[in-house]
Amino acid sequence: MVQDVSLDSAMRRLKQHVYKNRIRVKEFLMDFDKLNSGYVFPNHFLSALSMAGIDRYLSAKELEIICETFKVKRDATLVMVDTRSFLHELELVFTIPHLEKDPLVDVPAEPSELLDKTRYLKSSRILPDPEQETYVMGLLDRLSETTLKRGQPVKAFFDDAAQDDHSAKLFGHVTVPQFRQVLTTKLDWVVSDAEVALLVAKFRHEDKPEFVNYIAFSCTVDPPDR
Repeated sequence: MVQDVSLDSAMRRLKQHVYKNRIRVKEFLMDFDKLNSGYVFPNHFLSALSMAGIDRYLSAKELEIICETFKVKRDATLVMVDTRSFLHELELVFTIPHLEKDPLVDVPAEPSELLDKTRYLKSSRILPDPEQETYVMGLLDRLSETTLKRGQPVKAFFDDAAQDDHSAKLFGHVTVPQFRQVLTTKLDWVVSDAEVALLVAKFRHEDKPEFVNYIAFSCTVDPPDR
């Protein structure tokens, strides 16, 4: 039986996916709205969501319903998507607009589908091979000692990599090649390919294994703030 698709269910799944993965949908839409008009053509709207990788999670029917809902007639023949209204609805999952004007407003609880709330502080993943888990924890201790001796926190190096024009706009994450490059080139750490692979396995994104959670990694190895 084909499951019915509604706007509510489609937007709920979209919000869950965007919140969970910290996808900056607005940045993808801005590629098609250089003048910041708040409107894009329907095909550009769908292209932006595709560029954000959302079409790998939502079905074509769900995307179509969302697109149709936010279409507006700009004139007798011109139909466009109202991206401001769309983003306003979508970003309610992150914050409450104009909260500073009404601080007593009820703030919705975080979506129940959130990942581990400490996911940007540490990795809660236990590697299935006990020997690998023991080794990677020892490796993290070794790298922590290195950062402490050098007095050189690593997060800033990953922040730079994440801002690269060719980097995926996924909050707190870099690609596996970027992660390796920062470790071996930017930081000039002596780590083997096998050790990098273990770190990737420990800190990889839950749904997108090609990305590494560098914020959790940095929090693990960087010296504590004094």
